[in-house]
Amino acid sequence: MSAEVDAFLAEAAALAAWIEQTYPDGRPDGGEWECGYDGWPGLYAAWRRLVATCPLPAWSPALRAAALEVLARDNECQQIARATPRADVVALSIVARAGGEHDARWQLAIELADPAIAAAAAEPELVILADDRDEYVRRRAVQSLARRRAATAESLAVREWRAAAPDLPWTRMNALWCLHHLGSAALPTLLAEADASPDPLLRDYAARVRAGTAT
Repeated sequence: MSAEVDAFLAEAAALAAWIEQTYPDGRPDGGEWECGYDGWPGLYAAWRRLVATCPLPAWSPALRAAALEVLARDNECQQIARATPRADVVALSIVARAGGEHDARWQLAIELADPAIAAAAAEPELVILADDRDEYVRRRAVQSLARRRAATAESLAVREWRAAAPDLPWTRMNALWCLHHLGSAALPTLLAEADASPDPLLRDYAARVRAGTAT
């Protein structure tokens, strides 16, 4: 192994040890607990050196597993995802689909919106992520397809609207944003449905879409 690989694996092991020592009864559900780790600067530096010197296809299974774990834990600041070379984002997303947490997959779905990544590579991967078992991964994938103005974005946004669970208004809010961004003819019908929704969050968001203030 190269010095860069060794250095990254050592940093990843230090993070894993901190998690085990800090949360011996298991990781918390939700929250920003990972931000309590003070070794992130060293991890970020080791990641940048790793991806600059060691191409992803050459990574060992152990290195891939460590990279996915670190990526998932960096879900608040997302510096690992952002520092991943654009040429490697699709390949890392494929690896994450095979064995990564949802906190790794949704971050890569965001990165796949980057126009520096060729549409021919990014859009098929995003379409797969749009069928992910995790709602937030799907939401981010459909949003990235809309940002890229992909041909599949409109139909997937409408599908997510129709399939959304009643207790997840954010799914439908995202669908409205995507359709507004695309200038879709389907938007007025769904805005009318949002107006009739019992969920105040969704009704308020529909009003903001109409006003052009939705983000």
